[in-house]
Amino acid sequence: MMGRSSSLRTTIRNSTPKRGSLIDWQLFAIAHSPEIRPAIRVGLGLGIPGSVLLATGRTDLLAYAVFGSIIGMYGRAPHRLQRLKNQALGAALMLCAGICGIAVAPLGWQGWPLLAGGVFWAVFSSVIADRYGIKPGGAFFPLFAFGALGTLPVGELPAFEGLATFVATALFSILLGQTVRDEGVETTGADAEPVHWPGILRRALTYLLVIFLAGTVGILLQVEHLQWTMAGAAVPLALGTARGRLRRGLHRIAGTLAGIGVLLGIGLLSPSELVIGCWIILLMFPTEAYMARNYGLALSFFTPLIILMLQLANPQIGSQMVWDCAMGNLLGVVVGIVAAAAIEFRPACPGTGMDSTLGKGSSMNLSEK
Repeated sequence: MMGRSSSLRTTIRNSTPKRGSLIDWQLFAIAHSPEIRPAIRVGLGLGIPGSVLLATGRTDLLAYAVFGSIIGMYGRAPHRLQRLKNQALGAALMLCAGICGIAVAPLGWQGWPLLAGGVFWAVFSSVIADRYGIKPGGAFFPLFAFGALGTLPVGELPAFEGLATFVATALFSILLGQTVRDEGVETTGADAEPVHWPGILRRALTYLLVIFLAGTVGILLQVEHLQWTMAGAAVPLALGTARGRLRRGLHRIAGTLAGIGVLLGIGLLSPSELVIGCWIILLMFPTEAYMARNYGLALSFFTPLIILMLQLANPQIGSQMVWDCAMGNLLGVVVGIVAAAAIEFRPACPGTGMDSTLGKGSSMNLSEK
C-alpha cells in the first residue's frame, strides 16, 4: 500500500501542473485514502441516525446510536462478503453486550455485580474475537458497551427507545458497509497465523484475571464509574507482548489526557445540547480515521465523544465526570499493564518446555486495529 501511494504521488507531481494547495490536498487524499474510506462509512453510520435524533430533539439517545455505529469499525475488510461476515460477528458481540447492559440498567448495578458482568463480557468477547479473527480484536468495545449502557440512569424500566436506537443504528451500519464497493483496504494482522485454542484460552484467562484485579482495586478505592477502570484495563491486553501492552497503555493515557483537554476546550464555548450532539457526530470521523494509524491520537477524539454523549444521556453528570474518567482510565491501564506483565513472565510449565505467555504466533494475531 505504501509503494502504491508513493507511485501515485510521483505520477501526480510529474503529470499535473502545480496549483498550490490543490496538489497538497490530492496528495493528502491519496496517502490517507485507505483510512478515510472506512472513516467516512463509520462517520455516516453515526451521522445519519444522529442527525435524525438531533432533528427530533432526542439527544439523550445519542449514546445508544454511538455504540451502534461502532459496529461500522468491524467493516475494514476489502471485500463485501468478508466485510459482511466481520460486521455480523462484531454486531453480534456488541448487540449482545449492549442489550445486556440496557436490560440491567434499571437494577443500578455497581461494584461487584457490575464487575462480574464486565468480566463475563470481556472473557466471552475475547474468545469470539480470537476464534474468528475479527478486527478490532480484544474485548474493549463490547465490555465498554455493557458498562456504559448498563450504568445509565433509566428509571425502573429498560430504555426501550434506546434499545431500538441501538439496534437500528447497528443494522444501518451493516447496510452501509454493503453499499460500498470492494476496496483495497487491508485489515491489521490479516496475514497473521490463526490463533489456536490454547492461545485463545490463555488470552481469555488473562482478561479474566486482569479485569477482575483492576475492578477489585477500583472497588476497594471506591472509584466512581467502575466501567472506566475495566475498560482501561482491557486496552493493553489487545496486544500480546509486554512491550506492545506498555505502548498501548501509554497511548491510552496520553490520548485520554489529550481528549480531556479537547473536552475542556469545547466546554469553554458553553455549547447547547444541539451543538454538543453535532460535536459527537463530528468526532466519530477522526476517531476511526486514526484508530489504525495512531491509537493515542484517535483516543484524543474518542474520549470527548464518549464523555459528551454520556452527559447528554445523563444531564446530572458534571465536571466530576472528567476527573472520574481520567482516574479510572489511569488506574485500569496501570493495573492492566502490571498484571498482564506478571502473568506473561510466569515460569515455564513443568514438562512442556513452554512458558505461560500467549506465544509468538498468538501475539501477532491478537492486535487490535
